[in-house]
Amino acid sequence: MHRMLLDLKISIRARWARLFTTVVVVVVGTLGFAGCKDKSEPAPEAGIDYYPVAVGNYWVYAVTDTTWSAATSPTSGSVPTVSNYQFKETITETFTDAAGQPAYRLVRSKKAPSETDFRADSVFVLSTSAQAVVLNRNNSRTLELIFPVRDGRLWNFNAYNNNLNDTITAETRRYSDVGQPFTTGGTGGIPAKAYPATLITNNDGTAAENSLLRRVSYQQVFAKGVGPVYRRRDYFVYYNYTDPSTGNQIYPRGYYSNAMTRRETLIDYKLR
Repeated sequence: MHRMLLDLKISIRARWARLFTTVVVVVVGTLGFAGCKDKSEPAPEAGIDYYPVAVGNYWVYAVTDTTWSAATSPTSGSVPTVSNYQFKETITETFTDAAGQPAYRLVRSKKAPSETDFRADSVFVLSTSAQAVVLNRNNSRTLELIFPVRDGRLWNFNAYNNNLNDTITAETRRYSDVGQPFTTGGTGGIPAKAYPATLITNNDGTAAENSLLRRVSYQQVFAKGVGPVYRRRDYFVYYNYTDPSTGNQIYPRGYYSNAMTRRETLIDYKLR
């Protein structure tokens, strides 16, 4: 009898030991899986430092505008006209906006090649928060950046207004190449400048088009710890020509009814 009781106790202890081992293995395996998951999926970058905002900050851009004359026939292409000048964007003061939130006055000045001083051109308002950077231009508020930043993230650039080609629910701006290097300049007398960590925003959806009729695009590049370093705007409406022998519509490249581009490249800046 004593022997039977002893065997029973040993059997119960063995079962409890096996059960404990199984629980430990499951828990350790789960923790290990969670640890692997954390390593493979890092948290999105906040991104606030891609547009440093403070009174006294300024950015100077070399600007190139190109406009094309309207084509008058399929054998007479559009002629480009190029103008070069500089923009200086300076944060001059902070104030409380109508919603009771802090905002910054951004003054844009312009200087032609023949001039030595910048002259005031326009005034914008910047609002920043942990969620976004909002730009108010001509009483139209646009979402320049939203946080956190990550590749492929979409948002509504005109969330605060109803643009002709943009609705309240549209997703019309996209992030790409977050954290990647970018080099500006290198042409037209502008020295090349490399930035180690940048992000790109591009128009998307109804705010962009690349068809036989039109090409419309807008891109900004922001460098971490610097701000906007490059802007590119393209607007092309192609010449509408009907081939009299076939009746087919032809839109030859280089033949435009309306076309313009703008390139803004950062050449100098100062941050507080």
